[in-house]
Amino acid sequence: MCFDKADYYCEKAREAYCQTAAKGESSLTEDDEYEITRRAGNHIGFFLTWIVRRGFAGEMHWEIPEILEAVKAGRLLGVDFFLRYCDGKFWDEDLSPEILPFVVWYYDGGRYWEDYVEWVINVLCDLPLEFAGSWEDYLQFEPLLDQAYQDYLDDIAG
Repeated sequence: MCFDKADYYCEKAREAYCQTAAKGESSLTEDDEYEITRRAGNHIGFFLTWIVRRGFAGEMHWEIPEILEAVKAGRLLGVDFFLRYCDGKFWDEDLSPEILPFVVWYYDGGRYWEDYVEWVINVLCDLPLEFAGSWEDYLQFEPLLDQAYQDYLDDIAG
């Protein structure tokens, strides 16, 4: 099952990028396009960073332990991991089976997007799709994901 794709958000990210960079679409470079794609997939990258840091990466990613370690340590941002090693698509195969119910409940259920947007607006004073997050940004956001997971665990425990 595909949960999300950077492609879904590229057009809006491109519009915002062109406006803030005062560039027309015809003048965008390859670097500009990559930055646009990073902005379009940043929210997915943040979530995948949490997945990797909590040990919930799917078996297919275990073949590249040095990449997982780079994500855990912040040497490779989650959005770049997502774009390079997940082809800009967030699939159930990217996850270990034990975390899948949480992802369906939180990410696929729309709760994640609500939390992410609220955080970007209220904490970063920015707009989603208009920035590519840094490691420091992710570390500020990570406790929200930990809390959401704890809320999920409490919810299923009854």
